[in-house]
Amino acid sequence: MSSASSAGRDTRSEILSQPEIWETTLKQLVSGESGDLPDLSSYDYVLFTGCGSTYFLSQWAARHCQQLRQVQAAALPASELLIFPSAWLRSGARGLLVAVSRSAETTETLRAVEAFRELTKGDTLAITCNPQGPLAKRARWVLAAPHAQETSVAQTRTFTSMMLLAARLIDGGHAPQAHSALPAAARALLDQYGELAEAVGRDLQLDRFFFLGSGARYGLACEAMLKMKEMSLSQSEAYHFMEIRHGPMSMVDGRAVVLGLMGVEGRDYEAQVIADMQTLQARTMELSPDGAGPAGQIALGAEALPPIWRDPLYLPFLQLVAFHRAVAKGLNPDRPTHLEFVVKLDG
Repeated sequence: MSSASSAGRDTRSEILSQPEIWETTLKQLVSGESGDLPDLSSYDYVLFTGCGSTYFLSQWAARHCQQLRQVQAAALPASELLIFPSAWLRSGARGLLVAVSRSAETTETLRAVEAFRELTKGDTLAITCNPQGPLAKRARWVLAAPHAQETSVAQTRTFTSMMLLAARLIDGGHAPQAHSALPAAARALLDQYGELAEAVGRDLQLDRFFFLGSGARYGLACEAMLKMKEMSLSQSEAYHFMEIRHGPMSMVDGRAVVLGLMGVEGRDYEAQVIADMQTLQARTMELSPDGAGPAGQIALGAEALPPIWRDPLYLPFLQLVAFHRAVAKGLNPDRPTHLEFVVKLDG
């Protein structure tokens, strides 16, 4: 990978540091530093919430939670709980609110916790990178990765580290297995595909990006879409794989990139969607656990890990594409246009 300019230096460092940061996070989880955590199966429902990136993380976590723990689970933006609490919350049921916030200071998330407590009297758990923040102080349980904190506005290593914290909450038994396999797979991924990410990002003949993911990976596709918008101010959209046929593919042509976050289940359906996009002259790229997609372009590795622990591997390559596109456009991905590190509301 060629050296980047001073613009984006922090973002680049934070993306590339993820193998080491994950290693630290996983050591913390294996050591038991996270302490006792709630039994998700004992609740009538589990609700995940956040804002922006952490809402997309919540979407990913909710799908895994419902599948693995057999408990009703959903994700909502914190603003929905803040403005319309009675439309979403069940006062007569035993619920757990999992509030996700990098800073633990986002006003909407703090007020969502207050609304949940007032209406349901339920339990709360915080997932954050700031264990001293107000959100952590208001939650009954806290899962934190302070070593992952970053200076850039756009979330990269904080997002994937909080994914690991959520995985511990939902499916804690596999953390020891992930401890060795996941950081090694991340290093190999960055080494092998870093130049490809740079080439795609710097190709300004490409003018729109489509990120496809189904099941839990839809939340990750949305996060990749957001990174492309935040860092590079580029047109980008996210869809469930087969939804792109229902209208959005009218915008797919030779200047479009379609990036598929492919899984093992549903692979035949996903592969056919990619093939359809190729007939429209789009540039297509597939990320899959074993590289067995239509073109086998990007093999994530760690295919022996359960999906909930393997899923963070989808993001470093996509983050790098957004980073290099921002630099190629003369933008500073460390400080995206109009954005602040924390969104705080007045009053």
